[in-house]
Amino acid sequence: MNQMVRSLAMPEVLRGSRPATQQFGLLRIGEAMLAINVENIREVVPAPGGLSNAGIAATGLCGLFELRGSTIPVMDIRPMLGLPATEAYGAVILVLRVRQRLICIFADEVRGIATEDVAALDELGVSRPAVQGPLVTHSFFHSGKVISVLAAERILALPGIPSVQEPVAEAVAKTSSNAKPLLLFTCGAFSFGVAAGVVEATAPTAQLKDSPMKTETCLGVIDHHGTQVPVLDTLRVLGMGVLSERKQSSVLVLRYPDDRLLGFALDTVVDIRPIPLGDIMAMPDNAVETGSVLSGVYSVDGRTLFLVLDERAMMSDDVLLMFSRLSSTKPKTAAAGRAPGQRGDALLPYLVFRAGGDMATPVADVREIVEMPEDYVSLNNVGRGTMGLFVHRGTAIPLISLARRLRLPAVPPGQEGRVLLVSDGLKTTGLVVDSLARIEMASKCATGPDATDSSGFEHRILGDFMVRSADGRLLPYIDLRKALA
Repeated sequence: MNQMVRSLAMPEVLRGSRPATQQFGLLRIGEAMLAINVENIREVVPAPGGLSNAGIAATGLCGLFELRGSTIPVMDIRPMLGLPATEAYGAVILVLRVRQRLICIFADEVRGIATEDVAALDELGVSRPAVQGPLVTHSFFHSGKVISVLAAERILALPGIPSVQEPVAEAVAKTSSNAKPLLLFTCGAFSFGVAAGVVEATAPTAQLKDSPMKTETCLGVIDHHGTQVPVLDTLRVLGMGVLSERKQSSVLVLRYPDDRLLGFALDTVVDIRPIPLGDIMAMPDNAVETGSVLSGVYSVDGRTLFLVLDERAMMSDDVLLMFSRLSSTKPKTAAAGRAPGQRGDALLPYLVFRAGGDMATPVADVREIVEMPEDYVSLNNVGRGTMGLFVHRGTAIPLISLARRLRLPAVPPGQEGRVLLVSDGLKTTGLVVDSLARIEMASKCATGPDATDSSGFEHRILGDFMVRSADGRLLPYIDLRKALA
């Protein structure tokens, strides 16, 4: 009789001193949402095209996987979880570590990190296990879903399943409780780390779909469980170059305020591990510009350097917030007197221009448009985006690159470059843009919460609005005065 009970011994990873909270890596295998102690996750890598035959017949054993000189057994644990078998094993491989022994399992995607109260975990088991307890030992509720906890030591103990000794040179010292779980990944020639707690998911290979919001910075959108998520060129956003042209990409999906999601194109997910805070070196002030989202450096064996992203800066960056608010969410109740899909203002003339990307602003907010002056006093690096000063109608006016101000891709002003003069009633500023496109009748339409709600959009430069032209095209809306605030 396999009746579920709540009285079996807890797995090794939850015994001992029993810390008040435990950090779990979240993953999906088929339809099952699972969690595993982050201390047991040594690495996450894309699944290879093929495996070597292990020469061992054991339930769930798929073959051998070569990783940096180590040959590690790989398992498909779906049969042990009661999940249906499919032709494809999974898109990623989790390399698990238990007492310096290594074994791999297939998974469909990594979904981030959850920190849970150990005392609140629901313990699961069977009253009379035939050989050992089930792989799933506990469960908890997270983000509206029931998550089942996998015990890595029980996977290692499955009958007939081999494991390998972790190379001494790669063994990771036991981390202290004062550690920060990082997801490590590569993008172009760079390696990065981001707090795993803000990771919604990693999509190993996602098709980038065309979208009205596509620009040089936004590569397109992906569908993530019914949500259209913008995917950004990570190197452009960070001012570190440009990614190669791509129609599909691995994508890191981060959680943003107001239940929004934002994707960042990457090449490979390298690892997910807790890093002692003392091992993350501070980023030198003279190595990055003011306002950079790069906050530290983490070194692996003194060779590979991972640039650590500041998740708080990323969550408060106006440009990234703007893109995150373009992700679709569950429909909200339409404003009074308007049918769903018809929220917006009356048609007004909007100036459409390019500044690292196409955007639109009310014509009434631009006092004057002038050509880029040939002679101006250069004041580069005085402030974010500041280029210099020029004299117009007897007044000294600061020149600010709007693209640099918004941390969008900036190019030196060319023949098509123009200066938008914007006044707050007391002072006038010249915003340098790449080119002018047109003036057209359009309306400002909300894509999320109203501007007066508690999300505080009224204090942000870009965010919760788009401009819909008369023929239905969408463009990002920008309030130029807020861009200067």
